[in-house]
Order: sequence, then structure tokens, then C-alpha cells
Amino acid sequence: MEAGDRLITLVVHTEERALRLKEILEFHDIHVTLEDVTLPDLPLQVAPKKVRIPVASLALGLKILESGEVKSSPLALIKMTGMGSHLLIPVDFSPSSMTAVRVGFFLAEKFGVEPIILHSYIAPLFTPAENFDSLGEGQEDNMEFDAAEAAGLRKLASSRLSAFKTEVLRACKSGLIPDIRFSTTLLEGIPEQVIQEYCKQNHPLMVVMATRGIDKKESDLVGSVTAEVIDSCRIPVFTVPENYVPLGVEGIKRVAMFCTFTSFDVATVRGLMRTFDYPACEFSMIPVSDRPISNAASRLEELCRYLSDMFPTAAFHAAGISKGRFDDRVSKVLSANDIQLIIVPNKKSSAFSRFFHPTLAHRILFDRDVPLLVLPV
Repeated sequence: MEAGDRLITLVVHTEERALRLKEILEFHDIHVTLEDVTLPDLPLQVAPKKVRIPVASLALGLKILESGEVKSSPLALIKMTGMGSHLLIPVDFSPSSMTAVRVGFFLAEKFGVEPIILHSYIAPLFTPAENFDSLGEGQEDNMEFDAAEAAGLRKLASSRLSAFKTEVLRACKSGLIPDIRFSTTLLEGIPEQVIQEYCKQNHPLMVVMATRGIDKKESDLVGSVTAEVIDSCRIPVFTVPENYVPLGVEGIKRVAMFCTFTSFDVATVRGLMRTFDYPACEFSMIPVSDRPISNAASRLEELCRYLSDMFPTAAFHAAGISKGRFDDRVSKVLSANDIQLIIVPNKKSSAFSRFFHPTLAHRILFDRDVPLLVLPV
């Protein structure tokens, strides 16, 4: 046996945590052996396990261990932050709705939460009750017609939601989307307002929504429900382009992340790496700030080195430092690196407002069919 193949004990854990760590280490091609710890003079209710790996893999094993993955599950982190145990997927029954459901169900399964499919409909306007006395002859009949119309619209919306649910169930059984428990809900109101109010009251873990595709005219983007939700919601929002082909986590290799030079950057990367089992992907880090950043280039390089040391399975490199308009710099980074996912911090009326300029939304968000993960800070 060569020196590099010799086994060394990385850590001693309970069996449950040892198995979890073994799974993560093996994902990164590290051979793992679990051995019982014999302590005859110390009776234990739970038998501990030695996690042993080759000496040659010790450096990588220590870095993965120190990143804190085995300390808490994604669901535990969700509960600590006060978020709910479900994920919201608003739909309008367009073809892109099923794409959003596919992505939403995968994320819900990964997080261990229940997806809820939401549809909202707009009922006809009613004349306020206080104005009944001013109604002219025959207008009472119109009120009855409005009530009947409202009931008809709700019945139609309910029927369409039921048909969509059947379609989702069929997709679950066929293996097109994860076969997990889900529910549906029907609410009355303007879609973006309904979603915003729902999030305020129920605090879902995340909102997964579809966006327009590249074949839509720019006029279609104005007043987009997804854009309205992104701009005002304080819940993470994952947008799914209409023409997007879901890649799964394994298929996403190139990520653009807007960094703020705050603790948000490290916390975001740690959460992503922990949740998705330390994927081997490449991060293009783009600085964004309300004010000019002193020594931005050197600070960005330092951040990339720090993240690379902490998460050795991924690559982090600085991007977007060149001079010029912010929109143009972003566009160049996305094109040059063939970005498959964009991560954006959402700080009201600051970083995100610069990013979500209508022109930039058209050129980058919608034209490129790239999913966007917007995180509140």
C-alpha cells in the first residue's frame, strides 16, 4: 500500500452524520470507510463511527468538512430563518407554467418541502353597496348579472386548475417531474398583488415563476407579473424562461453571481453549495453596489480566492470589472461565459433596480432564456 492510499481518520461522528458525510465525500470521488469505535468502558446509546479516507484526499476532505455541510440540512436552515415549509408556484396555464412546475417540483424535492400551485383570477367589478340608492332603473339586474358572472369566472378558473392538476399528476406518474405530494389553491385578485399578499402572510421558502420567452415582443414585457413580484417580494424568487429546457443541478455548470462585498456573498455561496451537495461549477463574480467601490478589482480577487479555498469543488473568478455601462459589461460577461444561471441580490431601490432596467431585462433576462435566482438582502 502506497502512502497516499493509507487511511486516516477524518472525524468521528454518530452513524447518521457519518453516513451523510460519507455520501458527500464519495460524491467528490473520495473513497470512504466507516469503522466502529469500540469504547468498552463508556456505554453509549448511539455507537459512533470513524470516517476514514485516504491520506491523499485529506486536504480536500478537510475543506469539505470545514465548510459546515453536515451541521444542518437545508430544511433546518429554512426553519431557522422563519420561512415556511412549502414552495409557491404561480401558474396561468400557459405552456410555460408546466416548465415552472417541473423546476419548482425539483427544487421542492431537494429542499424537502411541499410545492403549492397557485392560480389567481380577476372577478368583474361590483358597484359599492353604499351606492345602491343611486342605481337607475334596470341597474339592479346588472348587479345580479355581475354576481352571476363572478360565480361563472370562479367556476371556470376552478375547472381549469383542476384540469392542470390532472396534467401535473400525469407528469408525475410518467416521471417527467418528481412524484411528490403537492396541493393547489385558487385566489381572486390581480396576480402580482395576490402573490405578494400570499408571501406576506404565508412566507414560502421560494417563489418559482415563468417569464416571457425570446419570441415575445418588448411590449409584452411591460407590467410582467414576474417582474412585479421580483421588484417587491421579500422572498427568494426563481424565474424560469418560457423556452428554458430544465438542466437539473448537474447540468448547471456556469453561474453568474452579482456580489455586494458583504456577508451576503459568502452566505449565499455556502447555502447553494451545501444544498446542492457541492456541485462542480464555475462562478463568474460581478460586483454591484449603490456607490463606487474602492479597490474593487483587488477586493473581488480576494473574495474569489477565499471562496475557492472554502469550496474547492467549484471555481470562482472575477468578472465585470472593465469600464463601460453596467448593462454592457453584464451582457459581455454572460455571453463570454455562456452563463446558465444568474444570481442577483435584491436590495430595494438599489442594486436590483440597476439590474432590472427594462432594457437590461429585455437583453439579458428574456432574450437569453437564462433562469434567474433573486435573493432578498
